[in-house]
Amino acid sequence: MERKSQFVWLQCKELFQYLISVKIKTYVFLIAMGLVEFGTIPHLQSIGFSCGDPKISYKYKGDTVESHVLILVTLIIPYLAAMTTEYFAKEKNKFNSGRYEWFKESLRWYRQYILGLIFVFFITDVGKLLIGEPRPHFLDTCHPKEADNCTNKYIDRYTCMNPNESTYIIRDASKSFPSGHASISVYGSISLAWYLHNKCKSRSMLLMPVLQALCILWAMFCSLTRITDHRHHWWDVLAGSIIGIVITTYINGLFDRQKNDNKSHSTTETWSNETTDNGYFTAGRLLNVVPDGKNPSLNL
Repeated sequence: MERKSQFVWLQCKELFQYLISVKIKTYVFLIAMGLVEFGTIPHLQSIGFSCGDPKISYKYKGDTVESHVLILVTLIIPYLAAMTTEYFAKEKNKFNSGRYEWFKESLRWYRQYILGLIFVFFITDVGKLLIGEPRPHFLDTCHPKEADNCTNKYIDRYTCMNPNESTYIIRDASKSFPSGHASISVYGSISLAWYLHNKCKSRSMLLMPVLQALCILWAMFCSLTRITDHRHHWWDVLAGSIIGIVITTYINGLFDRQKNDNKSHSTTETWSNETTDNGYFTAGRLLNVVPDGKNPSLNL
C-alpha cells in the first residue's frame, strides 16, 4: 500500500509540474496571439490595394463556418475520438500499467495534437503579420477614403471610413493570406484520420474509410466555403492547406520517431518489482538487462 501511494504521489507531482509548464507556455502564446490579432503588433509592411480591383470588390456575407465553431470542433472532436478509440481498444492493447492506461494513452496523443495545433496557429499568424493581403470584401468592409473617384491607381496608405464595423473587423479585412480556417481544419482532419488509421482496428471494412472520408470532407467544406463566402482568395486557401499538411506530417513523423526510439530502448531495459534480500521492494526501479547472465545494474 505504501509503495502504491508513493507511486501515485510521484505521478501526480510529475503531472502537476507538466501542467504548470504547459500553462505558462500557453499564456505566453495567447498573449502573443492577442497582440497580433488586435493590432498591437502592426503589419511589418504597408499593405495597399488597387482602385477598382475586382478581386477585392465583393460584398461581405459573413462566414458559413464561424471561427468559434471551427475551434470547438478542432479541439473537442479529436479528443472524444481518441478516448473512444483507446477505450474500445484497451483489451487488444493489453495495457499493464494501470486500470486507466487507455485514458493516459489518449491524453498522450492529444498532447501531441495540441502541440501541432499551436504550431499551425503560430505560423498562420506570422504569415498574416508578414504578408497579410486585402480580403475579397476589403473595399466593402473598409470603405477607404482614398478609393473615391480613383481609377487604375495603387494606394499604399489609406484610411477606412466605415462606421458600421468594429476596428477589429476592419483591421481583419487586410489579413487574407494565409487562410486560418484552411490551415486549422486541414491539420485537424488529417491528424485525426492519421490517428484512426494507426489505432482503430475494426472488423468492418467500411468503418475506417467512412471515418476518414468524413474528416477530409470537413476540411474541404471549411476550406472551400472560405472562397464561396468571399472571405479568402483561392491562393490563401491553398497556402493554408499546405501549412496544415506540412505541420501534420512533421508532428506525426517526429512522434513516430520518438516512439520507435523508445521501443528500441525498451528492449535493453526492464522494470523489477522483486524484493531485495532485506525484504524491501525495489518499487519498480529500472534495471538494465545484461544478456550474458550477469546481475542487472540499477539505474538511479
